Amino acid sequence: MNQRGLCLARVAGVGTRMAQVIDATWNVMPRVQFLGTGNAFSPPGRMHALVLIDGKILVDAPPTLLPQLRRAGVSSNDIEHILFTHWHADHMFGFPFFILERKVVSNAQNPLNVYLRPGGKEILSNLSHVGFPGSLNEVLKNDINWLEEESGEIENSGWNYERFQVTHTPETDPHGYMLTHKNGFKILHCGDSGPCQEIEDRATEANAILIEMGVPDFVDSPNHHNPRQVNSLAERQPHATILVTHNYSNAVNQKGGFPTPKLNERVIQLEDGDELVIEENGRHFHVRK
Repeated sequence: MNQRGLCLARVAGVGTRMAQVIDATWNVMPRVQFLGTGNAFSPPGRMHALVLIDGKILVDAPPTLLPQLRRAGVSSNDIEHILFTHWHADHMFGFPFFILERKVVSNAQNPLNVYLRPGGKEILSNLSHVGFPGSLNEVLKNDINWLEEESGEIENSGWNYERFQVTHTPETDPHGYMLTHKNGFKILHCGDSGPCQEIEDRATEANAILIEMGVPDFVDSPNHHNPRQVNSLAERQPHATILVTHNYSNAVNQKGGFPTPKLNERVIQLEDGDELVIEENGRHFHVRK
């Protein structure tokens, strides 16, 4: 076990006492929940890729956002921040439903902080106007803080972010995020991207690398990682824990799509509902649902 945080525990059937300890620590430890781990096609057993941090920070807003939050027992009113990676439908089409639900169902009182690139406000506003004409004008104008800074603090969270460009469909303005907790833990969220220097430059600093694996090995795409490239990343970055999301393959024990590929033993192919709990000293472990 290395010193940078490769403290992993997949828990299938923990005893009552251990479960109580884990439940208690979740209330004070930083917590990253993977509410969805599928690519744009939602392979069997997977919803669209979605990350929830500490119960209040979302990365992206996929079409399945509301049912994913409900399945996790999270209200839209609990969400304070959304960080967008790029403008593909499986990462943003849930936004109009989300802000409408905040308005008419959860009656959210606090503004929503939306972190995005220049031009993103217009994209999301137009999407909302198409989806619910005339219903969201005041929400878009008064209830959202549109934040275009490339780096900064995520207010009242203990997290900072740095946004960086990645390699994906250029028209989507693709970016990833280096997320740093006050305890020093760093998770590199690579968004949707093929291998690129921007990821390599930051991977050496990361405790965990959240990488997409959107296509199988027989697909040679510069815009996505395939299993062979994920294994190569794990070999180049032996200090970090590699977490695979945006997966093209079936979830465990599911049939009907692509079978789950065999990866380097240090690579974790996330399943919907998996969680990463980060200890106060910056070490981390992965808890299987």
